[in-house]
Amino acid sequence: YLIQTYTAYDEKTIQEIIRKVQPEESDTMMSQFARDITKTARQEALREGMQQGMQQGMQQGMQQGMQQGMQQGVQQGMQRGRQEGEAGLLLRLLSYRFHPLPDEITQRIHTADPNTIEAWADRILDAKSLDEVFGE
Repeated sequence: YLIQTYTAYDEKTIQEIIRKVQPEESDTMMSQFARDITKTARQEALREGMQQGMQQGMQQGMQQGMQQGMQQGVQQGMQRGRQEGEAGLLLRLLSYRFHPLPDEITQRIHTADPNTIEAWADRILDAKSLDEVFGE
């Protein structure tokens, strides 16, 4: 009670107030006041420590998330670049060998996965027609 009521006062002022109001209980009340101050200080320190820990944890989490996101983005970008490069090369080779290419073939190449593009590229070497390249 005292700590909540008299937080604006210093210890000396509190002692004087207690001695004037209840001189017979001043030692007991000062001991209680000291315990209350200690308890309040611990609670405040714990609250500040938890708040600081949460902030640091959030910052670390955000940094790790950003790093992982950037790494994943770079990897995906490189994979997509390779896939587009392989698709472009396949289109050039097919155009050279079987020109002109139907739009359907061009679209099929652009939407194919890397393994399929690789299989089609391998078939170009021996294929005599587009059907032999794209035949399943």
